[in-house]
Amino acid sequence: MTEPSPRRLSQEIAALLAEGRSLSIGEIESILQSRGVALLIMLLSAPFLIPSVPGLSTPFGAAIILMGACLACGRKPWLPQFVLRRELSLEMLRKILGVLIQLLQCMERLTQPRIEFLQSGPGMSNLIGLGIASGGIFLFLPIMVPVMNTLPTLSILFLTAGMMERDGLFVILGYFFGLAAWVYFGAWLLLGKAGFDCLHGMF
Repeated sequence: MTEPSPRRLSQEIAALLAEGRSLSIGEIESILQSRGVALLIMLLSAPFLIPSVPGLSTPFGAAIILMGACLACGRKPWLPQFVLRRELSLEMLRKILGVLIQLLQCMERLTQPRIEFLQSGPGMSNLIGLGIASGGIFLFLPIMVPVMNTLPTLSILFLTAGMMERDGLFVILGYFFGLAAWVYFGAWLLLGKAGFDCLHGMF
């Protein structure tokens, strides 16, 4: 008798909507625990792709930093109670998970086990955790820069997908978007400094 194939990531997320009710982050963590922490990190980062979902930046950004830091240190990730108690309404879940399911379905068509040492080699999971925590910093801070959240969110999503699907190419893409986020932010800092110096020189 053959064993049933494991559910795809998008199916795991769709199961949350099947609950048909609001859910706390703690409940979501319990439902997704069979797939590990990476899928929860994906869910926490998804709202940053939706401009119309306010009030989640600080708790979700902090949670991503904390979970990424735990992975980087080789520790089991955990979340503080103020994050676990945060409840998402059914309407908000539909909005957030709808975007995440579409993105996961696209990723599932592309992911495959390859360049696996970038995911399973010595110290690689720690490095992925560092990349996730790095992206979480941008999501946590109120940085008023156009599309600033997009690059670190893509970095986190690619890193976590690569970690779960043993896809080293996705891990590379995650590092690329993470580096691009820092370069983009640095460019805005330099632009702001140049503008300030220009105004200072006029007076």
